[in-house]
Amino acid sequence: MIEAAGILTSLLGVYYSSQRKVAAWLWNILASGIYMYVFYEAGLYSDMELQGIFILMAVYGLYQWKHVDEAWKPSKNTFGQTIIGIAIAGCYGIIAGFLHDRYSTQVKSPYWDATLTGFSMLGTYWAAQRKIENWILWICVDLAYVGMYLVNGLWGTAALYFVFVFMAIYGWVSWHNKLKIK
Repeated sequence: MIEAAGILTSLLGVYYSSQRKVAAWLWNILASGIYMYVFYEAGLYSDMELQGIFILMAVYGLYQWKHVDEAWKPSKNTFGQTIIGIAIAGCYGIIAGFLHDRYSTQVKSPYWDATLTGFSMLGTYWAAQRKIENWILWICVDLAYVGMYLVNGLWGTAALYFVFVFMAIYGWVSWHNKLKIK
């Protein structure tokens, strides 16, 4: 039941984000609070920790999106920004995966979970900055999450992330069309 509530609120958050609506961040805060509990119960500690970071990033995103024109347009990262972001996210995954593997007795999929957490933080930061690359990153990350959640028995969440792949494709197309108009 609690996982179902997380699924519904997550879908609303991603939908409103693809529509460039500030309400996305409020739904994301609620979804993250719910999933913090779900992932704790499932032993996916990096994902649980990620939900706390998502809440902080959602507050940042809410602030960023509230203080811009309603008709804002997405922008692009430079090549250097993209490479640096990917490198930092990857390093986070290696370090956090090692720490969880070494110091947590009930952790599941520590490196996989931590690496996806690093890339999820990057995707959320890029979304808050209104960078179109966030959608491409989310397509890749969500596909990898589908596999991890299936392996760990979170069938509903795996289905949610499969839907997220298509929502991310829609978000990219929507933002790309706005970028072309810019």
